[in-house]
Amino acid sequence: MPHKHTRGYKAFWAHRVSGLLILGYLYLHLCLLSAVLLPSGSHDFNAVAKVVEQPIFIVADLVLFAIILVHVLNGLRLIVADFGWMIRENRFAIWLSMAVGAIMVLIAVLTLMPHLVG
Repeated sequence: MPHKHTRGYKAFWAHRVSGLLILGYLYLHLCLLSAVLLPSGSHDFNAVAKVVEQPIFIVADLVLFAIILVHVLNGLRLIVADFGWMIRENRFAIWLSMAVGAIMVLIAVLTLMPHLVG
């Protein structure tokens, strides 16, 4: 485990926390789907779909997208480091993954903006 208060330490914990958040989302997602799709489900699929199209859920999807990006990009950085590439450039790799993630989130926000505004 990296030393405290370094970028590597923060990346270490960001990877673990983002993984747990994704796991929690997956559990909630499967619970919702089972409540809607199982024959014993009392909810109508169209009614649930109408609820999750509201702007608050679109923002939640953007947050989920950002969390997944943190996890994926940090995981790719770790894979590259495991192969022995860019070990000395760890600081650059962290900043690069953050920059790529920020650009991808910005693209997602701009893409979903029409659904958020109206």
